Amino acid sequence: MTLYEHLPADIREVVEAYVGDLRPLPWRTRFLLLIDLLQEKLETGAAAQHWRLLQQWTGIVTAILEHLRPDSSVVECLGLMSISFNDQWRAQALAQIERDPTVLDRLVAVCPDWEDIVNSVVEANQRRPIKAARER
Repeated sequence: MTLYEHLPADIREVVEAYVGDLRPLPWRTRFLLLIDLLQEKLETGAAAQHWRLLQQWTGIVTAILEHLRPDSSVVECLGLMSISFNDQWRAQALAQIERDPTVLDRLVAVCPDWEDIVNSVVEANQRRPIKAARER
């Protein structure tokens, strides 16, 4: 079962709309649009909610990847895979990034805030683990 299938109906509709818009675009454009979405969420959301917004964004990214078939040969897709909630994709991306340190440099060249985004996503997941939240 996919993360998408676990999402509420209204969020699935949002994901489907994004998938429709993103499907014809190259991964670099998809990546930048998803980064813009995160920045928009953080700018319009309350500061106290940033951790939750980061997790929601990561969930949306993961669900979009489920529909668009990740391509680990594309650095921007690899970046998104590395922060996804899909353990297999994340492990694959992190292993590839570890083997080729230029991947991180290329991601930062495309999105100078990438390292901060990754660190914020990791911290959000440590502060409020998704699995623990689901079990409550």
